[in-house]
Amino acid sequence: MIVKRATELDLKQLSVLFDEYRQFYGASSNLQESYNFLKQRFENKESVIFIHVKNEVITGFVLLYLGFSSLACSTYYILDDVYVTPIYRRQGSAKQLIDTAILFARHENALRISLETQKNNYQSHQLYEQMGFVRDDEFSTYHCFLK
Repeated sequence: MIVKRATELDLKQLSVLFDEYRQFYGASSNLQESYNFLKQRFENKESVIFIHVKNEVITGFVLLYLGFSSLACSTYYILDDVYVTPIYRRQGSAKQLIDTAILFARHENALRISLETQKNNYQSHQLYEQMGFVRDDEFSTYHCFLK
């Protein structure tokens, strides 16, 4: 099993897994929309995508988006999506993907990696905390939905 940075050649296969991820969180399946979204992020260099590969099959991914800290005059990354297909879970794939994201962000001299996760996603909470992520009890998250 290896983790590598996704290339444009990976997007077709990755879009199937990305569509599976979106369905996991309640979105309707739309393979073309999933592919178009990933392709646009890739072409516009709006996301860094790492994939987990076993026997030439993409088994998981992590998407990072660049953010900016005005106070620190620095960049950071938002870990917005991490997913491992169910049959490959509990084998260290998510940890490998997140480790790679951390190494990448360090290499880019980023200030931090930030993420949000559902309050009841206890397994992910444990993993993130084991990997050095610190729960933020100081700030509240607000959203202004436009669609």
